[in-house]
Amino acid sequence: MKQYTAVLTAVLCATLAHAQPDVQLALTYGHLDFDHSVKKDKGERYGMKLDWKTDTGLYQIAYEKTDTLTFKPPLGKNLHVNKYYLKYTYALDEKQAFHFSYATIDDNLMKETDSGHIYGMGYRYGAWDLTQYISDYRHFNVYQTDMKYTYGTDIGAVRTSVALIGKYIHLQNRESNGFSKNAKADYFTPGIKLHAHYGEYHFGAGAFFGKRIFAVMDNGFRVQHHAMEFDETYMAGLGKHFGPADLTLKYVYQSATEVPINNKNVKVKNVMLQLRYRF
Repeated sequence: MKQYTAVLTAVLCATLAHAQPDVQLALTYGHLDFDHSVKKDKGERYGMKLDWKTDTGLYQIAYEKTDTLTFKPPLGKNLHVNKYYLKYTYALDEKQAFHFSYATIDDNLMKETDSGHIYGMGYRYGAWDLTQYISDYRHFNVYQTDMKYTYGTDIGAVRTSVALIGKYIHLQNRESNGFSKNAKADYFTPGIKLHAHYGEYHFGAGAFFGKRIFAVMDNGFRVQHHAMEFDETYMAGLGKHFGPADLTLKYVYQSATEVPINNKNVKVKNVMLQLRYRF
């Protein structure tokens, strides 16, 4: 995966060299705790995301590195994962836009999803957004369709938005290997996200209900590529603007089952700190 790192670094340097006021850089650190998992203990996650907006397009590039301490046995070494993301959004007008995304995975333990390719294509019209993802893994594929409706309004001095989300996931050839054979063929996950701005402060909260596995999240910038069937997700965040900078503290709680060994009641807790800067 060294070639991906070189390409991302070159694009980042070239973009920052021509930085305009519509360029944003976000740096994220996260700490993960796993309760009742027989494989994972705790981990750290580092992320970088660059947004470069022009009159008609939005170019986005992201890198994520996760280092996780594992239980030995059953695993023989700690888990190290690198993920690389690209996304381009082309605006036809104020209401319509097409977007295309790509992600790939470098995982030192999970061979079934290591070097996987995740492709996304979507269309936005007004408050509606429809996206199709295809995750191409070693022995199976995942087809995911996302539908999102976003409604925004002002309540006095508070700007608010609500997003209603539905995710349909279909696994193709899931019975071809022990990694995915215990998963179901189809999943549907509804979710909701809330966001509010008041002066220099902003607040967000959200939840996903229903089971999902091998899901693409966060508009294409998060891929859950391990064989964990999530059935609950709750999240909250609080942030403040400091001129061109923004600092946000986030918390995410998830409940899951480790599907290959049917280990239920796994809890995943993630505390994140994100610094975003607008050039």
